Amino acid sequence: MSPTFRKFLSSSVYEPDFLSSSAHPAAPQPGFVLRRGGLMSRSDRITEIRRRRARQAQVLERAHTWVTDVLERLRELEALRTELLGQVPDEARSRLAALGAEVNGLLEELPAEVAALDAVAARFRRPTLNVGVIGKARQGKSRLIQSLTGLTDQEVPTSNGGFCTGVTSVLRHEEGVPTQAQVYFHSERSFLREVVAPYYAELGLGPAPTTLERFAGALPPEPSGASVEGSRYSHLVQYHTALPEYRRYLGMASPHLVSPHEIRRFVAQSDEHDQERYHAFRAVRYVRITTHFAHQDWTGLSLIDLPGLGDSNLQDAQRIVAALKDEIDVVVFLRRPDPLGDGIDTFDYQLYDHVQEGLPDTGLDRCSFLVINKCSGSTGDNSANARKMAEQWLPASRFTVAEAHIADCSQPDDVADAMDRVLDYLLANLDDLDNRYLAVRSEKAAELHERLTHVTAQAERLADLAQPTEIWFLPFISLFKHTHGQLAHALATLVRELRHERDLTDGLLADAVDTVLEAAERDPAHATLDELVARAAAEDGLSMAYGKYLNESRARLSRRFLECDVALHARTAEMRQRVADVLRGPGSLGGLSAAQDGREFLLQVAARVPRVREDGGSEIRYALQLLADFQLSYRGMLQHRVRACLDGLHADTPAMPFPHQPGPTVQQVREMLEVAYNEALYTCRSELYKALADPSAAIFSIVEEFYDRVIPSAGVEEEWLVFYQDIRAEIWPGRFAALAEDAAHLRRWSESVAAVTALAASTVPVTLLAMSEEAVA
Repeated sequence: MSPTFRKFLSSSVYEPDFLSSSAHPAAPQPGFVLRRGGLMSRSDRITEIRRRRARQAQVLERAHTWVTDVLERLRELEALRTELLGQVPDEARSRLAALGAEVNGLLEELPAEVAALDAVAARFRRPTLNVGVIGKARQGKSRLIQSLTGLTDQEVPTSNGGFCTGVTSVLRHEEGVPTQAQVYFHSERSFLREVVAPYYAELGLGPAPTTLERFAGALPPEPSGASVEGSRYSHLVQYHTALPEYRRYLGMASPHLVSPHEIRRFVAQSDEHDQERYHAFRAVRYVRITTHFAHQDWTGLSLIDLPGLGDSNLQDAQRIVAALKDEIDVVVFLRRPDPLGDGIDTFDYQLYDHVQEGLPDTGLDRCSFLVINKCSGSTGDNSANARKMAEQWLPASRFTVAEAHIADCSQPDDVADAMDRVLDYLLANLDDLDNRYLAVRSEKAAELHERLTHVTAQAERLADLAQPTEIWFLPFISLFKHTHGQLAHALATLVRELRHERDLTDGLLADAVDTVLEAAERDPAHATLDELVARAAAEDGLSMAYGKYLNESRARLSRRFLECDVALHARTAEMRQRVADVLRGPGSLGGLSAAQDGREFLLQVAARVPRVREDGGSEIRYALQLLADFQLSYRGMLQHRVRACLDGLHADTPAMPFPHQPGPTVQQVREMLEVAYNEALYTCRSELYKALADPSAAIFSIVEEFYDRVIPSAGVEEEWLVFYQDIRAEIWPGRFAALAEDAAHLRRWSESVAAVTALAASTVPVTLLAMSEEAVA
């Protein structure tokens, strides 16, 4: 059972008829909740929710402005990029073409992000908190709304027969105003696209009609195997057959004001007695009703009454999804259990999934509620099954909501109490719920900001690369010769230093060897006399036990020397860092990589070396990768020396052979183990001390090999020339920019790039991300 339902079972189920007044001895008046400083009314709670949202809306509006500005500037940059393709050298042309893919990728995504920010900001700017009431037909949904608003069947239709509500109605409380309605009709285009076309697509009827005249013609035949009665095809037939009844409304000016007694004709499928069929609702997108709710303190609340589900009407499910995406903040599911037997069934799950589809940016379990309609009538009293639904069926299902409440939807006080609890929950949790929307937008803003920064970095380099050859080549040659000379001198100096060091003891390795030997002497882990006796008994004699202990000592001592790897790896890393520092400094290659690790720097520089030879190879790239992959290791340098010193700890070649005549005592065997171990330790020390200069010699050898490949090798200077030419704008930023002033098209490019760069440096995405993180905290 989820934590949500444990909480629900312990405190959220509310059944006013069954609870005595003593259950809540300090209960406030209906419509009020206790808050620090006194009572907080319903309208105060709604106002507080709206106040919290106002701040998020302001941040989203700034983000919207930022994205819009980025979109405008990128469009200007893209237009200029297209123009420049015919005016710059080949090298810059290829870079411009590559940049175009990134710019156009952003241009495709930014309009969608503008729309997404609009939608979320509009949600936060709303003057009302919108509660969507959803359920299948004949569950008491309209009765709940009537109880809360005080409206009648004329404004909020109910029916004891077939499906009644045909369109979505938005009901808003406004203090002291008479009931009035605004009807918003479909245009011909929206009707064909949003109502008719989905049936054609769902049923596979071919291209949907694009004019009313074509829709008025003969329908495509019914798909084989489908039943007209109760099928989606039958709904399309009804729209087609009834077209003359509602066609005049399509395209009528909206909003169309109607009086209270006319509302039912535009929202219901039949009159109060189910005797006259209505068809005007087929042309209606939605209706807004402003009224004075029966309970006086609902200022700032709007109810959205969606058509009840239960048959195969495709439009009803689509309206639910559309309304949730555009209008609804909170979902209230309504369910009336059958007194004769019920449960959470397939249709409930289908309805839940439809609603979840409309709330992709938030968790439905956090912003939805279930009102279980408890009632008694001609079909019986369903109180027992209402309780079962709350306590048994619901917790065992995947129909997960924030809270569930039992209420008689025909009783205004019950409905008002249930809605109060919804408001209390929202007041406590709305920051977290809204932050889910904010988090999605902040993540997208961070992604766009990162991509924009990358685009501007690429675009800034093009001003240097796009200069005509006759402008930049001679200054470049001068810079290259100076830098290449510095690089060659610095590498030669490093090789000389390492040559002087190659016969010197490696301090890191010496310290590591001493540490290992001291630990081995301090803790030899020899067997005690008692352990020897027990082992001899288990191994069929002291001779066998002696051999086993020798082998174990050898393995233990050998394992200790693996710790030398740390020192050898550190020595290798130090060498790579020294070479990387030469490349960064005298070689002027620091601008190619921000990596601090020497190996990573070498690999990133190697990745930038162009294909300069016919076979695609490069002496420079090979040498960089060779140096990056070089590694001093214990197994490669020292293990063969150590293993030779451990022969005396082998059962087959012991330094102290086991005497059989006469057999030794247990004390003598232990002393033999100690002597053999100490002898091996002494031999290891002597042999390893001879090898302490080997790392220095190996380091010198690999660096000299690197030098020979990248400096004196035939043709390698030409490789460096091509490499530096390719990266000149990155390693000498600004050195060529002044020369570009002579080219008008490059000045325009630089100005356009500067405008985009300024937006990339904006703190708006960071502010949006911080706002999201603050809401989480």
